[in-house]
Parts: sequence; C-alpha cells; structure tokens
Amino acid sequence: MIKFVSGAVVSVEENIVVLDVSGFGMEIICSREALSLCELGKKVTLPTYLAVSESGPSLFGFGDDFEREFFLMLKNVKGMGARTAISILRWLSARELIEIIAEKNLEKLEKVPGVGRKTAERICFELKDKTKKLFTGKEGTYERSDKLMLVRLALKELNFSEGEIDKAIEILQTNAKIYEESEEMLLQKALKVLSE
Repeated sequence: MIKFVSGAVVSVEENIVVLDVSGFGMEIICSREALSLCELGKKVTLPTYLAVSESGPSLFGFGDDFEREFFLMLKNVKGMGARTAISILRWLSARELIEIIAEKNLEKLEKVPGVGRKTAERICFELKDKTKKLFTGKEGTYERSDKLMLVRLALKELNFSEGEIDKAIEILQTNAKIYEESEEMLLQKALKVLSE
C-alpha cells in the first residue's frame, strides 16, 4: 500500500500528474482536488491509493485523507471500481458528493460523464446511510463530517462491527465538542465508549 507520495510536479496533463519522487517519475491519476494542488515545479504531498487490475497497477491521488477515504467507499459501490470513482471525483469533490447523496440529487450526479440514472441511484442508495451519519446539514458541517468519517474508518480498521461503530459515532455526535477536538481525541473517546 502506498499511503502518500511526495515530490516535485514534473507535468500535469488532464487528470494525470507526474511527480519526481527521488529521481523516479511517479504517474498519478488525480481527483479535481488533487489537481488543484499541483503546479509545475512545486513540491506536493498527495494521499494515494494503489489499485491493481488486469490492465496493471494504477496510482490514484487525492487532495486530502478525507477525499481518499471517501474514494474507498465510492469505489466499493456495486459496479463502480477505482477508475469510475476517480472519474467522478474529477468532476465533484467528496464534500459535494456527500451533499448530493444526502439530498438524493440524481440530476446533478447524472451530469458527471459516464454516470447514468442507474449508477446515480446506486451511489445514493448504497452510500446514503454511511453519509447520513456524517452529514447533518449545510452550514458548518464539513469539518465535523471530515472528523467523524475519519473516526469511523479508523474504528473499521480496528475491526469493530458496524453496530459498534454506529453506537460510538452516535454518542460522539451527542456529547463530544466535535468542532473543537482533534480526530485523535475523538477516536480516543470512541474507543472509551466501546470499552465500557
């Protein structure tokens, strides 16, 4: 697993960026957010995901860890895959997608090239519950959404069940000062809830 890549930007063509990483030219297929960070000659650090398919390995780059984790959820939607997921993130940010899914705005999702009505419906249906637990309105919710999603994914990596994770997130939403506390502090509180 290649979690992130740091290097100077050598070239930017459409959604493909080449970084000079210690003398190696790393070709990265980027989201819109990642592309916005890449300027020729500038050194950047991009969270990445390495996908291996029949056509060979592909390295995908993201604007931040939140977008990377959202990509992992998106690519697991039935019939999606990594290339379709990154294609969607080339047109819409993870935060825009969370809002679209929360509102079930199929029309906006269908404007993305390659996304038809059935795919849009599947994305909204399969990710609705996962994003609903994180998205609670429009104003000032993205920071909260980011933190809770990262806590959720950290708990999943620690092999807690969906039920246990839901319980911990619900208690955090009720009791924790989410805007003021770091992801690490929120994760510690979640683990404390789950150990009681």
